[in-house]
Amino acid sequence: MAPDALLAVSVIVAFAAVSKLIGDWYQLPSVVFLLGFGVLLGPEGVGFLSASLSSSELSAVVGFAVAVIVFEGAFSLSLHRIRTTPKPTLLLVTVGAAITFLGLGLTVRFVLGLQWTISLVISALLVATGPTVITPILEQITVTERVASLLEAEGIINDVSASVLGSALFTVTLLSKRAGRVETIVTEFVSQVGVGMLFGVVLALASSYVLRAYSRSPQDSRVVILAVALLTYSLATLFGDESGVVAVAVAGLVMGNQPIPYQAEIARFGSAISTIVLGTVYIVLAALIRFEEIFALGLGGLVVVLVAMFVVRPLSVFVSTYDSEFSTNERAFISAIGPRGIIPAATATLFSLQLARAGVPNASSVVSLVFLVILVTVVVEAGGAPFLANAFGIIPMTTLIIGGGVIGRQLAAEIDARGGNPVIVERDEATVADLRAAAYSVVQGDGTNADVLAEAGVENATRVVATTSDDAVNILACQTARTKFGVESLVSLANDPTKVESFEDLGIATLTPSAATVDAISDLVTLPSLSAWRASTRRREHLAEGVVSETVDGTRVADLDLPPESMLVLLQRDDEFLIPSPDVVLQAGDRVTVLGQSDAVESALTRLTA
Repeated sequence: MAPDALLAVSVIVAFAAVSKLIGDWYQLPSVVFLLGFGVLLGPEGVGFLSASLSSSELSAVVGFAVAVIVFEGAFSLSLHRIRTTPKPTLLLVTVGAAITFLGLGLTVRFVLGLQWTISLVISALLVATGPTVITPILEQITVTERVASLLEAEGIINDVSASVLGSALFTVTLLSKRAGRVETIVTEFVSQVGVGMLFGVVLALASSYVLRAYSRSPQDSRVVILAVALLTYSLATLFGDESGVVAVAVAGLVMGNQPIPYQAEIARFGSAISTIVLGTVYIVLAALIRFEEIFALGLGGLVVVLVAMFVVRPLSVFVSTYDSEFSTNERAFISAIGPRGIIPAATATLFSLQLARAGVPNASSVVSLVFLVILVTVVVEAGGAPFLANAFGIIPMTTLIIGGGVIGRQLAAEIDARGGNPVIVERDEATVADLRAAAYSVVQGDGTNADVLAEAGVENATRVVATTSDDAVNILACQTARTKFGVESLVSLANDPTKVESFEDLGIATLTPSAATVDAISDLVTLPSLSAWRASTRRREHLAEGVVSETVDGTRVADLDLPPESMLVLLQRDDEFLIPSPDVVLQAGDRVTVLGQSDAVESALTRLTA
């Protein structure tokens, strides 16, 4: 590689690292900054990359980047996860993906007038959303668990399927340019894809055997994995022309589902490598852009983007989640969150370079249109996600815990295990670092400070629980939550039993350590089965509470049609507790307790409280 080219690659990596830091600092997807730096370094900016890297060198750099990204995505895709994927998710990555592929293909073909092959390559690439843009959005806002799980699973699965589908159609496009006869195109296509799959399977199985037999450390496994990704791509491209992407996808999928040592460490290493690699791809993608090519798309380019966001995406989501447990608001939010990520960016960049070298008409439209869709969907949907989550009411209500000590930590773990959304407020920096390392949601600061409580999301809190060792702090934190934010459900630990009356006079439900210990021992003695069930970490059953909404006001318990694996076990109306017999009529505002299997309990509460 020439010195200029080496400097160019170094600059790309440096700007990729800077973009990651800026994105993390401002809690925004780093792709926004990566694309900006790419434009700056490209011909529309200072022209540094276009002067330093030739087309063949760019193609080589992007090719290896694509190999690593596709391999890492396929490696993380567990076949067990696919087999156990919930029905709505499975439909979204199959039926929904087909709707997106056909809908965008038709739109590009008839709105922009591009040939069928190019139109279908573009639509195939735009099937993928991708975790590289979904994850930062979900880190920025908290949504219900099932919404987050569906978006994450869709991104992971569609990344792989879109890369394979796009690669297949890209191969057909090149073959149709070289050979006019259909028989020749079909024969060469099958041959190239077959070569790619063969290299992928053989190298993956051979490497898996080597790792099982000889790997003695995570470092050994990481080096072998990286070598396999690059070697598979290179050999498949050499002997099978355009089959490199298919080969690395197959190799990653096979190796990721083999019993190889240090698999978790390999996955973390692959994710770390991909962070720099995807930064490289985004910058190169933007550096290839010429504004006149974007403007040449005209109104048609904008129409394609709008159709992708407001027609095809909602249609695919609502069809796929029909008759599911997702509420209308949840389905609407999922429809609004479909930003395109690294797979469209990487493969569009690679394909555009190779199509242009082969003299395929409208090759530049691939990278221009994909760039436009990525830019608009990331900026609009990532930026608007917090507003939409609030507007659709899918931000789960939190339990705010003041104090991250032993009690606060254990309470957060229990609430999280029951499907709740605990947030801890802790002022000690070392404790905060420890909690974050253990994956707790934590806000650092003084729990008596209204600004800190607001940052922790007290507006969405159903209750505030104070667990510090200082009773004065506990009282003041509860009072602040009530007077400043209107939180009515307040619970506190009273470290000094003589102060219980002071807490209760303020309307704060109170528990002392000694009383809690006595109650627990009493349950162990008088209710041993219940105590054993509550202490079990393997129980399938789940207890949860909710407040009855207006939609089921006046409904008899017998007419609720709850899931068969769930049942109402208790009903509280004002200060009265009722056994919910079949003839009891629910009223809005009743607090109900549901027992059953976890999924059934969540579904039952959705029906009762939505």
